[in-house]
Amino acid sequence: MTRRDIVVPARTALTWLAVLLVIALFVQFFTAGMAAMTNPEWWSYHQAWVAVFQWLVVPLPIVAWLGALGWRSIGLAAMPIIQIALQYVLVHRALEGRLAIGVGLHAVNAALMLVVVTIIAAVSFRARGAPM
Repeated sequence: MTRRDIVVPARTALTWLAVLLVIALFVQFFTAGMAAMTNPEWWSYHQAWVAVFQWLVVPLPIVAWLGALGWRSIGLAAMPIIQIALQYVLVHRALEGRLAIGVGLHAVNAALMLVVVTIIAAVSFRARGAPM
């Protein structure tokens, strides 16, 4: 087994994981918008959906490392793990009344996570054809 046998599939997997996460984040934005603007019952979908897609962030830094993308890209791929954790902290502190701006920061962090994951998808997609 050569290095290329690991690197190329890892880069492809990272691209697909990131694309799936981008789609999942758009669904999450949709459910939040529906809950805030039309029907609060959509919050249950918002809460349930995060429990499904949050696990997509766990393999990102591992697959970036296997894809030999460099420390900057590995660090970027680890950011969504921190951002998911921060999402929970922000919203729960806000709901407990301990951080009044927590819900607003929750939304801003979600938008930043979408940017980060989109960059991960672009970097890994370009790297698929790059030399090892």
